[in-house]
Amino acid sequence: MSSNHDQLNRLLSGDFSPDEIANDPILVSLAERIYGIKIDPVITTKPRDFVSSTGVGEVADITEVAPPTDMLIEVIGDLAPAMPLPNMDLLALPPIPLLAVKKKKGLQRILLAGFAFVVLNLFGVWSYLFGSFCQAGDLCPTDGYTRLNLIDIYKLNTGNGWSEPVQNGMYGIPDIVAVVILGAALFIVWRK
Repeated sequence: MSSNHDQLNRLLSGDFSPDEIANDPILVSLAERIYGIKIDPVITTKPRDFVSSTGVGEVADITEVAPPTDMLIEVIGDLAPAMPLPNMDLLALPPIPLLAVKKKKGLQRILLAGFAFVVLNLFGVWSYLFGSFCQAGDLCPTDGYTRLNLIDIYKLNTGNGWSEPVQNGMYGIPDIVAVVILGAALFIVWRK
């Protein structure tokens, strides 16, 4: 074992003579692959070195997977016969179905409903539905205060929950903020 190990070390370091490794086919094969030299054509058992009977260089039943310098693998005979690739006609393949991308319409609907609520509130439309909650004589829709105060919307039964509509030139900061924010949010959602 040590003599084989020593011979391998000498082969790898380049300190060998062809006569020393001629009896070992593994070292001969390594020398051929590493240094590209042929030691003894009789001992070399690589199928690619055999010449057919015609002498033209025709090799029978040999399939090389890659050039020996790239992968150093040879396939001989029936071990791994070359298989032809199936005829792949890419145009004959069925088209890939496109997945329908559903946009989330829920956010758009909520923003649109909020925007519509605020705009209709500016014109006093909600006083027809919620005006009956207010006590008479306390700045209620019956007195011309038809716009809901968005800050005090929970006080619809008192005059603090109602204000004059836009038609009279009155609007509040919460109304302006709500229209701007909801309008900008709708614009952004529709742009996507």
